[in-house]
Amino acid sequence: LFVLSAGGASAGGPGSAAMQMLKLDTSPRALGMAGVFAPVADDIHAMNYNPAGLGQLYFPEAAAMYFSGFEGSRLQYLAFGVPMPFIGLAGLDKPAVSASLLFSQAGDFTYRHINPDGSVSSRSYDAQTDMVLSFGYGEKVYSDTTRIEGRELRLDQYLGMTAKIIRSELLDTYSATAFALDAGWLIMEPNLGLSGAVSLANFGSGIKYHQESSPLPSIVRIGLSWQKPTVMDQSVLIGAQLDSSVNEDLKTARFGLEYHFQKIFDLRLGYKAMDENPGLTFGLGIRHETLSVDFGMGAGGEVYNTSQIGLTYKFTGWSPREYKKKVVYKDPEDRPAPKPAGKERPARQSAPVKQQAPQQNKGPDFYWLY
Repeated sequence: LFVLSAGGASAGGPGSAAMQMLKLDTSPRALGMAGVFAPVADDIHAMNYNPAGLGQLYFPEAAAMYFSGFEGSRLQYLAFGVPMPFIGLAGLDKPAVSASLLFSQAGDFTYRHINPDGSVSSRSYDAQTDMVLSFGYGEKVYSDTTRIEGRELRLDQYLGMTAKIIRSELLDTYSATAFALDAGWLIMEPNLGLSGAVSLANFGSGIKYHQESSPLPSIVRIGLSWQKPTVMDQSVLIGAQLDSSVNEDLKTARFGLEYHFQKIFDLRLGYKAMDENPGLTFGLGIRHETLSVDFGMGAGGEVYNTSQIGLTYKFTGWSPREYKKKVVYKDPEDRPAPKPAGKERPARQSAPVKQQAPQQNKGPDFYWLY
């Protein structure tokens, strides 16, 4: 259904689709890992990469992001997600819903006009101003154990969807509205730390400013990730993702790594290949209790560098779901297995000690007679 909705538009080259801001990262954490987030999708930013991951939210989350780009372009993002207090459509677990607002400014455009008297007059316009309002839903739809070649595996599956309302304005004059849908599927083996994902983004109507309609940058994402626990509260996450732009005949291979240390900070590294702006990405996250500050930067090759900073806050004081830690960390010490409990022997009671009456002090053997 999603693919057919965009089938009328022939694929062009990179940048041929409208609303290129829909391809930008909205999560500094994801940017630091080169955009590898469809198979991770474990926070509020999942609604823009793989809405199925919203089903992993255990606490209400709020996020804000600021992006500084090329030639004065800017991106601001606000999002909020909350688990619901009732069981979802699949009857397995409580779902989560989310809403987000994305603002984009593409810089200024200066129009210069030569007057009949030879003087030059100029006027400045906003080159392009965009707004995207999104609503997301995700839930767990399958959870069971299965045996593959004698090994028992636990499989959890999630589905999700995001609806988008897109509003755009060019040169303070031409405006247009479009609608789009995102959809995602996420499968996980939590005991092994493995996950896989398929997601669709920006499939919907084209956007029409004047007479001709331009397609949206529809993307198909396929990704895998592996999270390896280490000693105590540390973990290493490795992921790979392939993005295919349906309307632009463009494919991007992404590779990302995240090192999590002691609930204090995260280090991230990524690389984008076959992209219109390939290169390395870097990221850093600092946590304090329920607040995290994330920074991401993309070192683009010949085009430009991008940088993002964001805040995420988890409202841990209210949770309609039982919190289950995703990663089971290894014990730092190899402790022997406990011995089977045997029949306890009754405690040996010591024989009662016979108390002797206190002896009275005897007087001398001779008494004086008066």
